[in-house]
Amino acid sequence: MIDKKYEIHFAPLQGLTDGAFRRLHSQIYGGIDYYYTPFVRIEHGDFRRRDLREIAEDEMPNTIWQVLPGSGEELLRLCEPLLSSGKRRIDINVGCPFPPIMAHGRGATLLNNPDRLADVLSATHQLPSDTEVSLKMRLGYDDPYQWKEIIDIVNEARLAHVCLHARFAKQQYKGTCDTEAFGDFANECKHPLLYNGDIRTASDAEKITTDFPSLKGIMIGRGLIVDMLLATRLRGQAPSTDDEINLFAQMHEALCASLAERYADDRQVVSHMQPFWEYFYVEADHKLRKVIKKAHTLSAYNAATGALIGSLRQNA
Repeated sequence: MIDKKYEIHFAPLQGLTDGAFRRLHSQIYGGIDYYYTPFVRIEHGDFRRRDLREIAEDEMPNTIWQVLPGSGEELLRLCEPLLSSGKRRIDINVGCPFPPIMAHGRGATLLNNPDRLADVLSATHQLPSDTEVSLKMRLGYDDPYQWKEIIDIVNEARLAHVCLHARFAKQQYKGTCDTEAFGDFANECKHPLLYNGDIRTASDAEKITTDFPSLKGIMIGRGLIVDMLLATRLRGQAPSTDDEINLFAQMHEALCASLAERYADDRQVVSHMQPFWEYFYVEADHKLRKVIKKAHTLSAYNAATGALIGSLRQNA
């Protein structure tokens, strides 16, 4: 079990952990200290409508807004709607490894360009003094010790904490995390530090927090979609199997209902729910999971998910 002095941060998953998901997870499961948003960014010279909608609608006190700047000027622009809406927790993402993001000079490509990284981080000093700014990064762009070239820039920045994914960007999510390089970074980083990377179970979290006892906390992403009770387990409050299935059924129904309120077309509800099944109950009945993924109507989707949840209860 993780010691309560460690914080648990929920990493964002684009297209999945939107405002409705975060609110419902907090209400139904809990155990999370901070929820991060999928990154707010500028496309074709302007903000995306869904980002502005999320900013306007989110009232959770423990949301951290992740932004994706390519320059200091862009960082300040990205912060404008957040600050004007009273948001005061902002996370700068310079760790995103996806090629389309890096091709546009954002995400982990900044780790390969110290001058541009310095430009982004220096702009944090222009933000209001009550703004908490954090940094999400990787060990480097194409080398696990590339951080040595930028550690002084990171240390001089105005940051509440750093979250380090223990891979370099070109690995994306392949291979194993380099905990040795992470430990060397931890020894030189002057900011409070969070660990991120391949925490899928309680034992994974226990090992990391034992190996690195000075951590401020851990960040978990996919592991908290696969097991939405993981944070609760780490708090020592795991429910019975029956209660776990009931909580999942409640969460699933509430997610579907929130999407039905947003979209008039039932097919959009289905298309937004199906990607969750890349993570939900991956060991459950293969045939039922296949029917869920192939459903084209909401009635077919509901029938398939109802059958799968029923089978889980029978096998509990």
